[in-house]
Amino acid sequence: MAGTVLLVEDELFVALDLQDTIENAGFSVDGPYISVASAMSALGSVLPDCAILDVRLADGEVYPVAEALAAAGIPFIFHSGHADASMLVERFPSAVVCGKPCSPAQLRDTLKRVTEGDWDMASAAVL
Repeated sequence: MAGTVLLVEDELFVALDLQDTIENAGFSVDGPYISVASAMSALGSVLPDCAILDVRLADGEVYPVAEALAAAGIPFIFHSGHADASMLVERFPSAVVCGKPCSPAQLRDTLKRVTEGDWDMASAAVL
């Protein structure tokens, strides 16, 4: 396995599709977590190698999870169809923003690049 990806997504079919994509890229999946509370609880147990975060969840926006990941130096990808990409880039300069829909190949490539350190995390990217 290439590492563990924390998956935070509250839409069942999207979460299952993402889980397949992550596993096909050689990663194990921690999740999916459908709420900020459950994702924060998971981070209290084991830190992942990377994370994929939907922005809008049932109990609020995912920003506390993103802040915890950023503080721990863990790369993460925002995967959202409704979020303001420019705001995300401004607030989380080391994050990658990948809009929905995103092809499985693009997501696999992005996961591998951020976990292998091939991504310039000093400047955010919007895919």
